[in-house]
Amino acid sequence: MTGSGRHPDDDTALWQKVTRGVTPYDRHAELTAAKPAPVNLPRKKAKKQVKAPAPRLVGRLASAPEQPKPIDVSAGEHAGIDRASRRRLVQGTLEIGARLDLHGMTAAQAERSLARFIDSASTAHHRCVLVITGKGREGQGVLRRLVPQWLKTP
Repeated sequence: MTGSGRHPDDDTALWQKVTRGVTPYDRHAELTAAKPAPVNLPRKKAKKQVKAPAPRLVGRLASAPEQPKPIDVSAGEHAGIDRASRRRLVQGTLEIGARLDLHGMTAAQAERSLARFIDSASTAHHRCVLVITGKGREGQGVLRRLVPQWLKTP
């Protein structure tokens, strides 16, 4: 006997009655999407396009479009970050997605490493990364000074 008080044969008979008219789904059958019926919309009359006169470049050189200027982020400012993330960053509770330690690298090595690191962090959709530059000899910190400049360049 089952917990409901019915006999197991009753359940089997009921199941066979329910599934009698059901055909099994063929998992290997190719699914084809029906093509939507074409929609006949009334055509709009094309407006006559008036060509703007070509700019006159007599005495001037055409210049390439200007690159956008990088945002100047001074110490303590946080551009492009929402208030809650900024607060968590300042408090040190924002999760760091990846870390890069530039200790012992030359400026050229560090710049290449930083470029690769930023590309991979971007691909991995990391929102926060940590770049460790160190102080350098006598507190000068060449990398500490150069990394922000490298990050500002497009």
